[in-house]
Amino acid sequence: MDHKHHRAPNFSWLTFCGLFASLWVFSGCGDTAVFDQTESLGETGWLQTKKIEIPFEIKDTRVSYALDVSIRQSNNYAFYNLYFVPQIIDSKGKVIKKALAEAILYDATSGKAKGAGLGDMYSHSYSIFPALNFPAAGKYTLRLEQYMRTDTLAGVVSVGAALHPNSIDHGKN
Repeated sequence: MDHKHHRAPNFSWLTFCGLFASLWVFSGCGDTAVFDQTESLGETGWLQTKKIEIPFEIKDTRVSYALDVSIRQSNNYAFYNLYFVPQIIDSKGKVIKKALAEAILYDATSGKAKGAGLGDMYSHSYSIFPALNFPAAGKYTLRLEQYMRTDTLAGVVSVGAALHPNSIDHGKN
């Protein structure tokens, strides 16, 4: 009786993992963020006079955009919350959107830290403007200012923001 041995193609586990990793890496290249930027504030924290400014350009006004703000803080932060003011400013210096935002960093009752973290560092992300519309294509600036009643917010390690298009709006009139 003649038995034919069938060999599987020369496809190793390592090849499979390499292919999967490549697909995973390249899938991140399709990110359509207008910007995703973080500013480190160092050991001094967030000074009241420090305005974080992120310039960006809008090309498509047919869609709305979602603005998220991220805050990273250590246990050196003395308050359970953090008030800040996000502003969208056009190229002529006109404020087209402004709000007072509150970030809850600790549970007010228990004092337990909120957000994701390890050790004494915690990261938080907040949706500030979920459906932001721009009146015209062009250059804009996001300005973030801390709005607490103290000169320096020790323990705020970094502040950042990301602006992403809301893809469901492409068909709107």
